[in-house]
Amino acid sequence: MASPEPSAGGDAASQSAAVQPLQLPTPEEIKGQEMMNNCAVRSVLSGVMGGGLGVLMGLFFGALENPIMSEEMTARQQIVYQAKQMGRKSMSHAKTFAVMGLIFSAAECVVEKVGAV
Repeated sequence: MASPEPSAGGDAASQSAAVQPLQLPTPEEIKGQEMMNNCAVRSVLSGVMGGGLGVLMGLFFGALENPIMSEEMTARQQIVYQAKQMGRKSMSHAKTFAVMGLIFSAAECVVEKVGAV
């Protein structure tokens, strides 16, 4: 059975080795943080990421739609129709998600900056 009391030899040395000294951020890290504190940069980045998510969502939801006249279409026509639907859906979703991300991020950033004053 292990004793509840810490031993004097090994544990103190392992604890002191586990503690790392505090390191100040490098100038590159400081510039990166200052860049991300800019509302315009944050908003544009959020819009781009929202557009990327919208493309993926549009591809997924476009693939789920069935053609109206699938019985009368050949396999090639169905594939072409499906690809066009996926493209339309992905562009539509990309625009929507990009605008929503941009507006939300800009509003949040402005409220955050005004509230900090």
